[in-house]
Amino acid sequence: MLNKINTMDPSPTSDDFIRHLGDDWIPDCSIEQKPYVGQLFPDVDTSFTFYHRYGSLCGFDSRRSTERKNKLKKTTRKYFLCSRAGSPEDDTSEDLSIKKRKTTSAKCDCPAKLIIAADGNGGFFVKKFIENHNHSFAGKGTMQFLRCSRSLTEFHKRFIIDAARLNIGATRAHAIFKSMIGSYENVGATVVDFKKFSRDIKEYIGKHDADILIQKFKDIQTSSDNNFRFEYKTDANNHLTQLFWADGVGRRNFEVFGDVVSFDATYRTNKYGMVFIPFIGIDNHWKSVTFAAALLEKEDADNYKWACEAFKKIFGSSVKCIVTDQDPAMKIAIEECFPGVKHRLCMWHIMKKFPAKLGTLFCAESPFMDKIKNFVWSDHSSIDEFEDGWNNVISEFELSDNTWLKEMFALRSYWIPAFFNDEPMVGLIRTTSRSESSNFFFNHFVQKGDTLSEFYLCFHSALEKQRNNNGLLNHKDDLMPIPKNKKKIEKDAAELYTKTMFYKIQEEITASCGDMVMEDMFVADEVKSLKLRDPFLKNKTFEVKLNLTTHDIDCSCNLYTRVGYLCSHSFLCLSLSGIPFIPRQYVNNRWLKRAEERFSTLVLSELSNLNPEEDAKRTKTRDCWFEFQGCISDASGDIEQIDFIHKSLTVMRNHIKDHSKLGDTAPKDTSISDFIGLKVVEEFTILPPNQSNNKGCRKRIVGAAEKSLGGKKRQKRKCRKCKEFAFHDSRNCTGQS
Repeated sequence: MLNKINTMDPSPTSDDFIRHLGDDWIPDCSIEQKPYVGQLFPDVDTSFTFYHRYGSLCGFDSRRSTERKNKLKKTTRKYFLCSRAGSPEDDTSEDLSIKKRKTTSAKCDCPAKLIIAADGNGGFFVKKFIENHNHSFAGKGTMQFLRCSRSLTEFHKRFIIDAARLNIGATRAHAIFKSMIGSYENVGATVVDFKKFSRDIKEYIGKHDADILIQKFKDIQTSSDNNFRFEYKTDANNHLTQLFWADGVGRRNFEVFGDVVSFDATYRTNKYGMVFIPFIGIDNHWKSVTFAAALLEKEDADNYKWACEAFKKIFGSSVKCIVTDQDPAMKIAIEECFPGVKHRLCMWHIMKKFPAKLGTLFCAESPFMDKIKNFVWSDHSSIDEFEDGWNNVISEFELSDNTWLKEMFALRSYWIPAFFNDEPMVGLIRTTSRSESSNFFFNHFVQKGDTLSEFYLCFHSALEKQRNNNGLLNHKDDLMPIPKNKKKIEKDAAELYTKTMFYKIQEEITASCGDMVMEDMFVADEVKSLKLRDPFLKNKTFEVKLNLTTHDIDCSCNLYTRVGYLCSHSFLCLSLSGIPFIPRQYVNNRWLKRAEERFSTLVLSELSNLNPEEDAKRTKTRDCWFEFQGCISDASGDIEQIDFIHKSLTVMRNHIKDHSKLGDTAPKDTSISDFIGLKVVEEFTILPPNQSNNKGCRKRIVGAAEKSLGGKKRQKRKCRKCKEFAFHDSRNCTGQS
C-alpha cells in the first residue's frame, strides 16, 4: 500500500504512524522538483543540490554516500541517500559496569536513493531513482529541525559576532534573532547551530590567541591608526604576561584631559584570569574618558611598575595626580615610577572600612560618623583645622588607642582634601568611583570566558559606545543654553564652556547673587579685597582679592585651583567691580567646547579599514539592507506593493543562484577570519598567557556585615527592652530596662 504524504500538512499522528509502520512513504511534490531517470546534470555538485532541495521540500534530509572512480581518478558513479539510510549501530556490550550515554539513532534502513553516472561527455545522468521511504516526513512545525533547513548564512554569522561584541551569548542571540524574524521556523538555524559557531571562533583562535592580538595591534599601527601604541612582555617560556595599549584618540584625550588619572583593577574579563586595568580621566563634559588599558598577569608591584613605565613611555609625560585604592603594590609602583606626582588614595574605600574596623553597631547608632565626616570630606578646611577636628572627635569617643585609626591618620596626606587644596586640578577626582564605574561599564561588554582576541573586540565596542556618547554631547554643545540670571558674564560662560560645565558655572553665578554676607571691602594699590561669609558653606569666611588692572583674582576657597573654574565668591567680586566677562586667564582650556580637537597637538590620521575589500563589501551590504528597509517602508502595508517586492526578490535570488559558483565556498577558518577581522599567524611567536590566580578568579568571600544586610539597606526595628527603634534587639540592648 502506497501512502502519499503531503508535506504541507502536519506530521502524521502516532496512531497513523503505527498503522502504516512498514509501509512505503512517497513524497508529494511537483514534477519539476522531482528527479527522474535519465535526467542530466553538468556535475556532481549540481545533482546533489537538486536532490537536496527536493528533500527539503518533501521533509527529509539527504547525504552524499559512496562513489566509484576510474583509473584516471574521475568519478563515474555517485550515490545520494536519504539521511535515514543504513542500520543503527549495535552498541551492546557484555560489560554492564561501563556507564553508557543514552543515545538514539535516526537510521532505519530507508531505501530511498539517487544514483548518477557519468555520461561520457563530462556530465552525469540519473541512473536510478528510488523515491519510496519507510518513514514519515517532517511536516509543519518540525521542518526547521532538518539539516537541509538549517544553515548559518553570512547574516547569521555577522549577527552572532556583533551580539558577542555586546556580551550577548549565542543562546540570547538566537532568541533575539527569533524576535526579529517572527518565529522559530523562519530563523533558519537552531540555538545549537549558534553555539557551534561561537565554539568554532574560540577553536579558530586557539593557541594563537596572543599572536593574533599582537599582530592585530601591529596592523592597526601600520595601516589604520599610526598613533596607536602598545607594549607587551613575555616570560622565559615566551608566554604573554603584560600588555598595554592606547590608540590615537586616547592619546589625544590624555594630552588635554590628563591632569588626573584614576585606575583600578577589575577581574573576570578573560579566560586567563588576567587583571584588566583601564586608565580613566575626566573630559570636558565631566564624563569619564578612557586613555589606555592594560592586562597584567598578576596584581603585584612588579606588574604595576611595568604598567606605569609603559604608561610613561607611550604618553611621554607624567600626570599631576594619580588616584587609586589602598593596594600596597600600586603605592610602591607609583612612588618609584612617578616620584614627583601626587598619589591620592580613594576616600570612599577608606570611609567604607570604618564600620568593619570600629563596629557596625557603634558607627550606626553613635554620632561618631557624622562628626568625623564633617572634617574628612570638607574641601574648605585647612590642615590644622582637620587635624584638630580629627583629634577632638577621636578623644571624645575614646578611640585614641585604635591601631587602624592611627594608621589612617598617619596616611592623611594621601586622602584628606585639606592636603590637596593647593595642587592644581587635583580636586577633580577624590575617589576611584570613576574607575569602578568604568569597570562596571566595560564588564557589560566582556565575560570571563573570552579569549584575548574576543576581549579586545568587546573592549573596542565599549570604547566606541563611550566615544559616541561624547560625540553626542559635543553635538549638543552647538545649542545655546538659556541663561538663568540674565547677566552678561553668564552669556559669556555659555559661549565658552560645554553645556555640562556651563551649568556648574551657572550654579556659582547664581550663588553669587544669593544671601552672601560681606563683612569687609577695601581697595589698596589697585587691588580690591572682599571678606565674605558664605551661608551655603556653613558660614565660613573667605577672602577674595581682585587686581582691577590685570583682572587677576584669588579666593581663599581655592575652587579654581582644585577644579579649574571660578567660585561664587569670585563672581560676586567681578560683578561688584563691573567686569561683565570671565577673565581669560581663568578660562581653562580643558572645559571648553571641543577641547580635544582645538588644543591637542596630536594629529590623528584618517581611520581606515585594515581590509579595503572587506570594508567595501560591508558598505555595499549595508546599503542593500537600507534599500530593502526603504522599500518595505514605502510599501506601508500595501499588499500589492509587498507582493511586488516579494516577486522581485524571488527573481533576484534565483538569478544569483543560477550565476553563483557552486562549491566555491571558502574554508571555515577563512570565513571566521573574515568575520572577526583576526588572522592566525603561521608560526607561534608569542604563546597565550598562563592561567592566573588573582583574587577576581576565585569565589568572593561574603563578610558577616554583608550577610546580615542581605544586599539591602538595613532597617531599624523596635527593641522590646528599651522600646526604641534601633539597630539592636533585646539580646544585645545596652539600655536600662
